Amino acid sequence: MSSDNSRMADLQTFEGKPTEHINKLMEVLMPLATFKSYKQYRNIQLINQSEPLCMLLTEGSATVCRNKDGLVVTNTYAPAIIGLGSLGISQSEFFLRTETDAKLGLIPITLALEIIQQQDLLIHLIYLQAFFIQSLGEREAHLSGITIYESICLHLLKLMQESEEIRQNTSAYTYIQERTNFSRSRIMNILSALKQGGYIKIENGKLQYVGKLPERF
Repeated sequence: MSSDNSRMADLQTFEGKPTEHINKLMEVLMPLATFKSYKQYRNIQLINQSEPLCMLLTEGSATVCRNKDGLVVTNTYAPAIIGLGSLGISQSEFFLRTETDAKLGLIPITLALEIIQQQDLLIHLIYLQAFFIQSLGEREAHLSGITIYESICLHLLKLMQESEEIRQNTSAYTYIQERTNFSRSRIMNILSALKQGGYIKIENGKLQYVGKLPERF
């Protein structure tokens, strides 16, 4: 292992979340939504009787996952709007999974778009869509053209940036596997080596600490 950590330092929390624009859209959409509280790890379909849904996440955090293999596509944290940023993408291919206890407001996308147009709020929708596209671009930049080891290290750093509730309820292995689909043996071998080297601290499968990670394995 090399001690050069320059590449690992490239992982940064995306800071471009357009919260002001999200809140403006929330303001007009919330009165039309049906709200419900969900427990942690609840799977929720993004479509209801062939009707694509817009979801308003007002409390908690969630992930958008692929139906065919459960791969985590993106994380989202309240306040957030799911469904409007990904217009044109078939929502039947994905589902939402709550990562903490969460509160969601559901509204048909057609109704949400109608209200947004009536209230002349399209500029706020554009910012939401731009954020969605850039977030996916950030994710691909961390997955494309890098080794399995580098990807695992990047996800360890990302896990350390999650809330204490998520970190203490999600094993490091599960967090990485759900976002990469790497084999169990490969992930566990790398985690074991990093733990033995003192680069990370894992207790009962839960990540407690990440130090300066080696650039190569």
